[in-house]
This record gives sequence, C-alpha cells and structure tokens, in this order.
Amino acid sequence: MKSLITEPLGLYGWRKAEPVLLAALLSGDPLLLVGSHGCAKSFVLERLAEALGMEFRTYNASLINYDDLVGVPLPDVTRTRLEYLSSPESIWDAEVVFIDEISRTRPELQNKLFPIIYDKRVQGRPLTRLIYRWAAMNPPPMGEELDEGGTLYLGAEPLDAALADRFPYILSVPDWDELTPADQKKVLADQFSGRHEFPIAIRELIDEARKRYEELVAELTPRLMPYIVTLVSQLHAAKYDVSTRRATILMRSTIAVHAAREVLSKRTGIDAPELYASAHLTLLNTLPDRTWRRLNTAELTAICKSAWELSVRDEADPLVRLMKIHDPVLRLRKMVAERLIVSSDRAAVIIGEGIAKAKSYLRRGLALATYISIREWTNIPATTIELLANEIRDVLSGDIDRVISVPPTGAKIARTVGARIADVNNRFGADSELAQYHSNLLNSYLLKGFDDVCSVDEASTEFESLWKEFGL
Repeated sequence: MKSLITEPLGLYGWRKAEPVLLAALLSGDPLLLVGSHGCAKSFVLERLAEALGMEFRTYNASLINYDDLVGVPLPDVTRTRLEYLSSPESIWDAEVVFIDEISRTRPELQNKLFPIIYDKRVQGRPLTRLIYRWAAMNPPPMGEELDEGGTLYLGAEPLDAALADRFPYILSVPDWDELTPADQKKVLADQFSGRHEFPIAIRELIDEARKRYEELVAELTPRLMPYIVTLVSQLHAAKYDVSTRRATILMRSTIAVHAAREVLSKRTGIDAPELYASAHLTLLNTLPDRTWRRLNTAELTAICKSAWELSVRDEADPLVRLMKIHDPVLRLRKMVAERLIVSSDRAAVIIGEGIAKAKSYLRRGLALATYISIREWTNIPATTIELLANEIRDVLSGDIDRVISVPPTGAKIARTVGARIADVNNRFGADSELAQYHSNLLNSYLLKGFDDVCSVDEASTEFESLWKEFGL
C-alpha cells in the first residue's frame, strides 16, 4: 500500500502504521505511541493536530502539575463550588490533548489522567470540546536488553495496567534498526528538504473512513465474534493481559482498522484488503502488554492465525476441541493419545509448544513417548522429528550403560533411580520395551537432570503413565 500520510511528511517506515492512525482518528479512541527517543512520535501527532485545525494541547507528563492542566481552583462567588482560574495552556478548551512521556507520570498524577483519557472528564466535569486523546512513551526497559547494551530510560516505568487498558490503540513506532536500508537513506536525505506540507485533506479522509466503518459494523460483527472469543481464550492461555474491555476493543478496532485499510487501498488504487490481515494488524497494535514488556510478534502471529482458522470450524471439530485445551502439554498428550490428524504446521506447533512447556525433568520422557508414538506418522515435518530426536539423543545413544561414578551428593538420587528401574523391570519384565526405555530414560538424567528424589519418582511415574496413555 502506498503511503498517503506519513512518507509525504518525511516519515519513512511508517506505512504499515497508517491504517492504525486512521482507525484512531475515525473512532476518536485514545491512541498511545510506543517507541524509542528520536523516532518522530511527537512530530507525527503534532502535524496531525495542525492539519485537523483543532485546538491542541501538549503536556510533558514528567514535568506538569495538575494545576497546569486545569488551572488554579478558587471558590466561586457563592462559595459552594470551585471555579478554575485557567491559562491558555489549560485543558478546558482543548479539542486534542497529547500527553508525552506518559510512562514518566508521577503516581498521584497518573490516577488523575484516567478520566481524561477514558471518558473526557476532569474532576467529574465533562471536557465538552475534547475529541482526541493521544499519548507517547518510550518502551519499558528490559533487563536482558540492558545487559546487551540496550537503552536505559531513567525515570521511565512500565505503564499502570489499568491506565494502559484505556488505550484501544497502542502503536509500536519503527526505530532506525526496523527501517529498510532504502528508508534509512531517505531519512538521511530528507533532513535537507525543509518543511513538508500535509499531503491530503485529512478531514475528508476521516469522514470517508468513518462512513465505511459504520457500514462494516453490521457486516463484519457476525464473522468477527467467534474469532474474538477464540482469540481472547488463546491470549489468556499465553499469559497476555486481555480484560473484558480489551475484548470489546479488539472487536471494534478490527472493524475500524479494516475500514481504514479499505479507504486507503481505494485511494491508492490497489486491491481491497483481506479481513484477516486487518485482524492481524490490529492485534499487534492493541495489546496493553506492550507498555511493560516486549511483545513476541511471532507468537502473536501464530495465535492470530490459529484463532482465525478455528473460528470458522464447527464446535464439534476435533481440532477445535484440541485447541481449546490451554495447557500445551495436555494438548500434545491429547493429540497423540487420540491419534488426532491435524495439518503438518499445526502438529509441529502443538509438539513444539508441548515439549517446551514441560517441566525440565519431565521433558525428555514426554519427548520420548511422543517420538515413539508418532515416528511413523506421515504428516509430521522432518524438523519436528529432529526436534524430538535431539531431545532424546542421550536416551537412544547407546552409552547409557556406562553411567559410571555418581558424586556423593547424588548417591541418594542414584539409589532412587535404581529402585525405580528395578520396580518397573519386576512388574513388566526387564526385556519389555517399556522397561528398557524407562531404564535408559532415568539413567540419562542421572548425572544431570534430577534435583531431588521427588523428581525421579515423578519422571518415572509420568513416563509409565504416558506409555499407557499413548497405547504403546
């Protein structure tokens, strides 16, 4: 899609963000930009407000006091209520409010921003002229990134979860490293180009997009409802913070983003966009988790794709029932135990997630039982078989019998391993396939893997249970 808004302003790499910006404009919902310093967050919002010709107020949240927003409170002539002695910078007549550095807001002021952002009120009084509420922040610092020389924003804190949940649109702004080499060169050259006038009649674009949104609400709601229900369930399972409010936001924001994409596509003369692509773009730019941690876009893409595919299937479909199991380990066990046939890609994801989420001292046993069960399945990708084989290499290497001296601190664990192996050998026969795999499995963990006697017992019991459950 050709850029209609940002590139003509000298902003390169923002093309994918334009439908989200337009969706926030057509809906009037609060917008939060998250990005590193110097990536033009303030610039784009100031130019939008200027192009709209609206009364604009900008506040630096790290510096302002509450009186800067509302003015000085004084009793009225009746001494029964307060009036505010305001200045030209006060919020009362604002049509657009931009709160910069919102993650640096002092806690006592942060609470007072809630009603402004959420329902356009101050001290219980409506801000009758206020239409747009925008904010910006730097990404929250991540410990592992700081260890690798990442940027430290002193004074910046992860945004309060309740405040973050008031922003339907939380847009990640591209940094230098996210630009293509071509866009990087354009950025360098553009600094000598002078001021760029706003390229389009933005009010007309917003009106057109808003009209399309109103037309799409009735059309898209039936299709999106099962998707949102499935999506939120999977997001919860993956530990994303999705409130009931956020679920409703996901619905209307997806429709708004799709309306924006349709209008932008029409104006640039390209084919109408797919609804799934709009849903995916919305998901990546609405989760409040972005304000306190770095999002795993690959994981979110997989969740979005899964929810979209499942939402068109019948509730009785085995795959739907399988994917409603939130625990990845239990989901893998059910797939293998019931020999459920799923696509190669889906099987790879289920197996990979199930193995990754298993306890460290149970992972190898789960991988072994899974490998034995599915090694002849024709729909399992070679990379997935290789993943399992790498996990159980020590079990199948043939070197298990040379488990030699055990450190004195591990003597108790070694005795427990011996006792568990003897017990299974006695009950099933030392020459049985179960007993041989069980012996190799426990011995493979002997020198490294078991922290205590309980983990030995659990690994032994779990593997025997898997053997029966998988019908081996």
